Amino acid sequence: MPAKYKLSYFEERGRAEILRLLFAGAGQEFEDERLTGDSWAAFKPKTPYGQMPLLTVDTKTTINQTGAIARFIAREFGLYGTDNMESSKCDVIFETYNDLFTELIKVFFEQDEAKKLSLADIAFFDMVDKITGSKVMGADLYKDFAEIKTFYENVQKLPKIKSYLEKRQPSDL
Repeated sequence: MPAKYKLSYFEERGRAEILRLLFAGAGQEFEDERLTGDSWAAFKPKTPYGQMPLLTVDTKTTINQTGAIARFIAREFGLYGTDNMESSKCDVIFETYNDLFTELIKVFFEQDEAKKLSLADIAFFDMVDKITGSKVMGADLYKDFAEIKTFYENVQKLPKIKSYLEKRQPSDL
């Protein structure tokens, strides 16, 4: 009997979006539990570190930490390379993504305006904003980077990814 998966996270895309995309890319159905307010407060003590995302497999086994969950899903559905070297290359790209996302989170939640406005923060935010569909730049963002444009558009066109992107909830993050 196939496993059942439940991904628990907040309403935002945040750290769980890459996990949702992995499930979508694999064509694997999963329960997308989105917690807010009181439901999060009640759920938090049940989590290993008081944080999400949390993946529950077959209602009994839980996996926490975004990277561990991503690697689990990737291995489970053949999205982690065919050998140790390919898996390591996947890890390098994923860890780079994770480093960038961690910095974005810092900028997003920073309250001190002086800390928000460093060149590095502004450049990073600008890049992420454009890549995620800025209405100002749109497709022109990639005009000088044909390989990146082709890769980005090809991933968007994958039927399962396309279907997911058309249904996903809007989010500021």
